[in-house]
Amino acid sequence: MSLPNPSTFIAEGASAAVYRLDGGRVLKLFHEGVDAGIVAREHATAQAIQATGLPVPRVFRRAEAGGRQGIIYSEIEGPNLLHHIVRHPHRIGWAMGAMAALQRAIHGHDLPALRSRKAILAEDIEMAPIGDRLRAAAIDRLDQLIEGDRLSHGDLHPANLIVSGDGLAVIDWSKAARSAPAADVVRSEMLMRFGPGQSAGMLEGMLRDATTAYYVGRYRKLAGTGKAGLAAASAAGAGRGLCRLSDRCVAPRRTAAAGRLMSLVDGGGRFVPRRCRPADAVPRSSKRRAQHRSCRYSDIETGQRAAR
Repeated sequence: MSLPNPSTFIAEGASAAVYRLDGGRVLKLFHEGVDAGIVAREHATAQAIQATGLPVPRVFRRAEAGGRQGIIYSEIEGPNLLHHIVRHPHRIGWAMGAMAALQRAIHGHDLPALRSRKAILAEDIEMAPIGDRLRAAAIDRLDQLIEGDRLSHGDLHPANLIVSGDGLAVIDWSKAARSAPAADVVRSEMLMRFGPGQSAGMLEGMLRDATTAYYVGRYRKLAGTGKAGLAAASAAGAGRGLCRLSDRCVAPRRTAAAGRLMSLVDGGGRFVPRRCRPADAVPRSSKRRAQHRSCRYSDIETGQRAAR
C-alpha cells in the first residue's frame, strides 16, 4: 500500500506514527529503521492479547507502506483518559479507580509466550547510556525483582487508555510482557509521577502525587495487596532517585500537600469541597446547617461504565 495521506495523521510516538484508514481502522506505521522482528513480535502479542477478551483494539494484519512496516488495528473512538480528566477534573477519582480496576483485570491473565519483564529490563540496562557503577547497581536491584508470570502492559498510564462508549480500552501494547503485578503497578506509578510533560512547579507535583496515590490505593484495595509488597517491587525495580511506594520518594512538604489534596476526594471518586461534611457531622447551629445544605457536587456515576 502507498504511504497514508498526511491529513489522516492521528499521533506519533518514539517508534511509530498512527494514521486513520477507512472502515474504522488505523495504521500504526513504524519509523524507518525499526527492525521487522519487533513489528512481528508486536503483531503476535496483539493477537494473543485480543484473544483474552480484554478491551483492546482488534488487530487485522501486518502491512507495508513506502518501504515501512506497519500493523492495521481497529480504531477505538473517544478521548484518551488524560484528555478526559483535563475536560472533566471532577471525575479524576473515578478515572483513577477505573484505571486500577482495568489494570487488575489485565493481571488476571497469563500469557506464557510473552517475554519476561526482567529479561527486557536487563537488555535496557545494558544498552542504557550510563556509567558502569550505575549499571552494576541497576542490575543488582533487578536481580531482586520477582520474576512473575502475569500479563503486564508495561506502559499503562492515562494517555494509553481510551474513554469509549463501551468503557475504558487499552492501547499500545508494545511493552507487554510477563511480570509480577507489583512491578507493573510501580511502572505506572513512576510514569504518572515523573513522566514526560511535567513542569517544575510545586503545584503540578502535588497534583501528580495526589492523583497517583489515589490510583495506587485503589489498586491495593482491589488486589488485597499491602504497601510492603508493592514497596518491595519498587525498591528492587527502580534505581536511585525513583519512587518507592512507601511514599518516601518525594519531599515531605510535597507528600503532606498531596495528602491534603486527596482528603478532598470522597469514597465515590468525587472531589468534594473541604467544607462538605457527612450528614452525621452537620453542625447544630442554623448558620452552619445552612452552609452545609448549600454544599453540592455533581451526581456523577462512579461505577463500572465510563463516561461517554
